[in-house]
Amino acid sequence: MISGPEPKWVWWTKWLSTIGACTCAIFSSLDIYPYNVHLGAYAGIGWVVVGLYWREPSIIAINVLLTVIYGAGVVRSLLIG
Repeated sequence: MISGPEPKWVWWTKWLSTIGACTCAIFSSLDIYPYNVHLGAYAGIGWVVVGLYWREPSIIAINVLLTVIYGAGVVRSLLIG
């Protein structure tokens, strides 16, 4: 992780992505499809960006995996409806 003051875009990205991930979980538990997979994909992308900035492999790895999984759900929702 990088030390020193954090740029505002990193702060906004990590918190918007966290809110998106929590909302994704809520939507998934309530079976609100396809919004849940779209939010999951956006949240994962946001956390990948933050993980790259922080140079934190564990954050990058889990969120790349989640983004691919949710991305497949987004593609499915666009093709099937």
